[in-house]
Amino acid sequence: MNNTTYYVCHGPDAVHYVESDGASTMTSGQSNIEQFDNEQEAVARAEELGYVFTIEEEPLQDLES
Repeated sequence: MNNTTYYVCHGPDAVHYVESDGASTMTSGQSNIEQFDNEQEAVARAEELGYVFTIEEEPLQDLES
């Protein structure tokens, strides 16, 4: 069972993308925190807000293609 939760945290000048396996807690100083159960939806939202994934953190969906 996949218990991964995805978060897109954003404010006026920053966007953060976080994956959590549920074993840890997550807080953010950003004014908006959006929670997703679906990686593709979270990635799309992060990119929509201007987040740029680096090679080291490419979403699994892109690596499996």
